Amino acid sequence: MDMRLMGRTLGVAMALLAALPAGASSKRVATGEVFRLDAVLARTDLWSAPLENIGRAFNDGGFSWLDAQKTALRGGERVKLGFLNQDVWEAQIQLASNLITRVDLSLYNRGDAGDLTPATFGSLLAKTQAALSNWTGGAATVLPEQPGAMRSKVLRMAWQKPPTRLELEWSVTKQQIVKGKQVDYRAEFIRLKLLPGAASNAAPARVVATAGPKAGRTAAELKAHVRTEEGGDVYVASVPMVDQGDKGYCAAAVTARIMRYYGLDFDEHQAAQAAGTKSKGGTSSSSLIDGLKQIALKNSLRVAVVEQVEFMRLIADYNRAAQSAKKPKLVLGTGHVIDMDKLYGDMDGELLHAIRTKRKDEVNRFKNEILKNIETGIPLIWGVYLGLVPEKFVTPQTKGGHMRMIIGLNKKTDEVLFSDTWGAGHELKRMGLEDALTITRGLYVVKPNNL
Repeated sequence: MDMRLMGRTLGVAMALLAALPAGASSKRVATGEVFRLDAVLARTDLWSAPLENIGRAFNDGGFSWLDAQKTALRGGERVKLGFLNQDVWEAQIQLASNLITRVDLSLYNRGDAGDLTPATFGSLLAKTQAALSNWTGGAATVLPEQPGAMRSKVLRMAWQKPPTRLELEWSVTKQQIVKGKQVDYRAEFIRLKLLPGAASNAAPARVVATAGPKAGRTAAELKAHVRTEEGGDVYVASVPMVDQGDKGYCAAAVTARIMRYYGLDFDEHQAAQAAGTKSKGGTSSSSLIDGLKQIALKNSLRVAVVEQVEFMRLIADYNRAAQSAKKPKLVLGTGHVIDMDKLYGDMDGELLHAIRTKRKDEVNRFKNEILKNIETGIPLIWGVYLGLVPEKFVTPQTKGGHMRMIIGLNKKTDEVLFSDTWGAGHELKRMGLEDALTITRGLYVVKPNNL
């Protein structure tokens, strides 16, 4: 289960209108209506006009800042979007020096739109290709395919509509046997990238053509992302934000953020494909690690486990403490599979806190492992269970498994600095070290092979 839930508020996401000059339209599209992007994306000054001018054309689309640094805008959540008579499930507008540098449209992804049959997906793809040829007035150019997840490929085509270049990418997972298990057919995604017309067909696939950071792979380049503040904060700066939306894609979104940090042109739908994330949300820890290893292997990266809870030991420790405190013990049940989400949901937070922090050497090891990676410039993937300790952006009744990132530590206050995949306002948050250890289920890193 993923716990984006009530963690987001409209006050956190900043409307584009607030960034525009006085006199900009305040009209909002009524519920059920669709804001169509065709006209604004056809503008000849799309890439040359400053945001305060061209941004007016996006006003009715309900776009909000993706991050507090205002490097990107995101639409599709508060107002329905469309392009060429098709649904746009998410739109992102990348910015640099007050200019638009790239637009990404999700025309299909199974997390938002649900699963499709091969015939339905093929029909949607053909309709999209025909619409793009008609809109641009020209035939498509077939681009070299790229290796994808799950032994699949990312297929690509491009069109020119001066001053814009359009690149369509799509992928499916074919029926196959992986590690002795049957993997059924899955339609994965259809996405459209709009770039300034000067972009080259031969541009390296791994370069991020956005305003986001491009982290290097050498120790010195990664170290350059580390910031140390007088108040004690040590953290990794410039980790790109990915907003998972209302779907249970926290693990996929975290993976996308890590890969973008390493300079890869990568999104959460590729991560969901690799990890086998369910269309209605949720990624198992084992599937996530397997997916991470697939992605890392193809990109000169490796995955390491920093912390992994030994569940049977934890259950035994908890039940001993519960007996002494005269509180209910955890019941494993009679099945062959242990439902850890249910067991965590049955735990008393204060009792678990006492158990996890009783051994001070484990608390110190947890702290030192975090600091060691952060000071190297490597953010950590953090698997947690929400609802066990109070959190500012999580309501008390919210419980469930979740994936987030640890991006720093305060050496003076022993606070863990973390980030959620929930958009602007969630780039850097704080939690006491002991509380962080209490809710930890797993801690992982992706790092270059030479580190």
